[in-house]
Amino acid sequence: MHTAIIITFGLILLALMLFIGEKIGFSRQTLTYSFIVLWLALTMINGAVGVVTANQPVTSELVVGSVVFGVPVAALVLFMAMSTDA
Repeated sequence: MHTAIIITFGLILLALMLFIGEKIGFSRQTLTYSFIVLWLALTMINGAVGVVTANQPVTSELVVGSVVFGVPVAALVLFMAMSTDA
């Protein structure tokens, strides 16, 4: 359940960054790179907390962390692909 909550948080963070960032005037490229760096850092912190406090094995945290990181980034890639001005 924790994984689903964190993935949902990532998708909400992505939506907020894209919506608010474009209203402020940032380019999509800047927002994309910013989200990826921020989400990678948050995913790594989440995994470290899981290893240290919940005594999860590092290998399982790497697998779960890959999914947690990958789903919002895949949503970002899909959004960028679908919203290109072609």
